[in-house]
Amino acid sequence: MNKKFMSNIDYNKSSTGCPACSMECKKISKRINNRKLTEIKNKEVPHILKVFNF
Repeated sequence: MNKKFMSNIDYNKSSTGCPACSMECKKISKRINNRKLTEIKNKEVPHILKVFNF
């Protein structure tokens, strides 16, 4: 079994993102919980996008 190192993968041409980004996207999806964007309250947006606060 060949292991691929992160430095050998070009994520710009990949159909999947890097593991860290994929995990954060899953967290955001969980927070949205299959709701439409119009159903999300303005007060919820900072919590949903908390991942982008550095």
